Amino acid sequence: MAEITINGKTYPIHFGLRAINEHAKNTKFSFEQMTTSGDALASLDDIVGLIHTGLNEGARKAGIEERLTITEVWDMCEEDPKAILVAADIFQQSINVCLEKLGESVEKN
Repeated sequence: MAEITINGKTYPIHFGLRAINEHAKNTKFSFEQMTTSGDALASLDDIVGLIHTGLNEGARKAGIEERLTITEVWDMCEEDPKAILVAADIFQQSINVCLEKLGESVEKN
């Protein structure tokens, strides 16, 4: 799990299989598109939605009960737009790790 600092506050953020699947269900993208296509991060709605999912999944995994609304995440991104780039980078790194693990498990079978 990674951390992201937005407006001077650090949050856990996690883009595992559950978060990717949850975001895919909330958008027009399939799991495959989420993991292989740059289109999955083509609009601000998609990016902020992904950050929202990643922050809430990070909170869940960290045992934090507080969850953010999509409006709160929009406000956070408006106040600290750099967070969008940082979160997109964390997402890409997480996807790479996830795909490597999936590839390893396929090779073992």
